[in-house]
Amino acid sequence: MNLQKTTSHDISVIARFFSGSFVLSLLILFLQSCDEEPNPKGKYESGAIIVNEGGFGSANGTLTYFDVATGGVEQNIFRNEGGAFAGDVVQSVTFSGDRGYVVINGDNKVEIVNSHTLESLETIESSDLDKPRYVEVIGDKAYISVWGPYEDGGYALINSYVLVVDLTNNTVIKKIETDEGTENLLFGGTYLFASNHNFGGSNSVAVIDPTGNTLVKHIELASGPAGSVLDANGKLWVICTGDFGASNGQLFRIHPSTLAIEESIDLNVNPDMDLGITPDKSNLIYSAGSSIYSISISATVAPTDELFEATDVVYNYAMGVDPDSGNIWIADALNFATEGKVYVYSNAGDPVTSFTAGISPTQVVFK
Repeated sequence: MNLQKTTSHDISVIARFFSGSFVLSLLILFLQSCDEEPNPKGKYESGAIIVNEGGFGSANGTLTYFDVATGGVEQNIFRNEGGAFAGDVVQSVTFSGDRGYVVINGDNKVEIVNSHTLESLETIESSDLDKPRYVEVIGDKAYISVWGPYEDGGYALINSYVLVVDLTNNTVIKKIETDEGTENLLFGGTYLFASNHNFGGSNSVAVIDPTGNTLVKHIELASGPAGSVLDANGKLWVICTGDFGASNGQLFRIHPSTLAIEESIDLNVNPDMDLGITPDKSNLIYSAGSSIYSISISATVAPTDELFEATDVVYNYAMGVDPDSGNIWIADALNFATEGKVYVYSNAGDPVTSFTAGISPTQVVFK
């Protein structure tokens, strides 16, 4: 008998085999429960999280939640022990299974939260967490990109690295030296790739073997390696922002196992740091200010025309592509002092919606 479609007649037939109204009531409750949906794990199980840096030194960084299904917006969904804001310069969030990792750059720590409720669970703290940036989780270890210290009396980075943290006890077990300005992290199945940007001053991607937590090599690309994605063929793409004002940004395709550079494409613009990919992983999405571009993973030259112009955007501070709908999200920092906005466009450039975020929205994360 199909319990999902059980009728009252079916119930009465079944009831003949039982005696007593109590047993019959239990049976009815059981049959009704067959139609009920499983309980959600938490309020933030799906949707999008906007990471807002806040004002530098102001300790007012926040996370904004957007419910894609209903359009509902909730501000400041995670707060530190102080209870007011998440912390000073909220840099990024990474979700892995039932846990999330909130990187607080200015406070030099990583908050571990429940992925579905954003409830605080634990904190990763270490003297080696000197301006942390991003997290990638592989097994029971977290890999954290760290800018490291500035030179005395200035703001030049002099010693960047990737920290390896044992998540069973949240202790640092290895420091892997990289080129300066380590930023985005991406696990390609065999190796972990760490882009070294350094405000355009570095030009390499560090290749790390997570089985032994060793640096394999640095792949030399072009100025300012930043965002990276894996395409439909499992190939790694890295965007390089180029030299300031030179319009010489580039895209590189790298084999994730042999580490060979298979393709390089001159973009003829200085692109922003984020690199997105369409849901079928066949087209890359990148931006240069309010200009949004799309390029096929089989292309060998950059597009001459933009996909669309995000005319509402004042200062494009982050971009993301919804892995389900393919919609393109642009986080607008406006003046970096007041609440920013997020604009959502279809992949054809049509406005879908917009909403207010926190101060200096710097990352869009889809769940």
